[in-house]
Amino acid sequence: MSVSIQFFGVAGYKIITADGVHVLIDPFMDENPYSPVKSDDLGHVDLMLITHNAFDHFGDAGKILKKYKPKTICALDVQHNLVTNHDADTDLIRPTIWGMAMVECGVAVRPVESHHWSFAKSSDGQLLSGPAMGFIVDIGDGIRIYHPGDTALFSDMKLIGQLYKPTVGLMHVSLPSDKGVSMPHPECYKSGELTPQEALLASEWMGLDEVITSHYVNADCDDVKEFIKLVEENKKNGQYAPKTVVLAPGDVHKW
Repeated sequence: MSVSIQFFGVAGYKIITADGVHVLIDPFMDENPYSPVKSDDLGHVDLMLITHNAFDHFGDAGKILKKYKPKTICALDVQHNLVTNHDADTDLIRPTIWGMAMVECGVAVRPVESHHWSFAKSSDGQLLSGPAMGFIVDIGDGIRIYHPGDTALFSDMKLIGQLYKPTVGLMHVSLPSDKGVSMPHPECYKSGELTPQEALLASEWMGLDEVITSHYVNADCDDVKEFIKLVEENKKNGQYAPKTVVLAPGDVHKW
């Protein structure tokens, strides 16, 4: 069976492992006007990973949990959101935090640190806050995919690479400023959590063989172009230059 990944825009992905397990990460789909795939189109989902509670990452997790009943790995604040706001079945949720390696549906998942925020509100107005996470997912055939969960740059990315050896990174290089997916007052923000240069440095620290650019809805945006330019310059100079894949929402990449 082929190993593949499909991009939904922003940081949402569906991965099919070598054993045919369907893994969903950060499913912002139905309210994402740029995703051609909606939650009802997924067919089935075996395992869902949620990095944090932001609307463009948590997305349709509650609806998907009810419809497809996937096992779901997340932090406690995300679990609380799912249970209190979406009446989720707690028996399907596997709460975890950085360092607590797991195997679910036959897939090895390593939660790792993410320097970011995670928050939502419960139905009674209380603030739900907790640690954002990244994930390294072993999908078979020697492919270990790193989803950063919107982290800022931090030096222990070197340690993540040394210990867990991810091979493919879904590296966010931008901050979506498009209608329906941006933060308020997008003109104030001059970069995302990682600049293209920082994303390339983080990829080098982790020793990634392949980078799939992430955290945008327009594959032709300036930050993606800048990342590609930096990789090409490095290649000309004999420096670190990972294979780079740019996906538009809806695109599928296969190995």
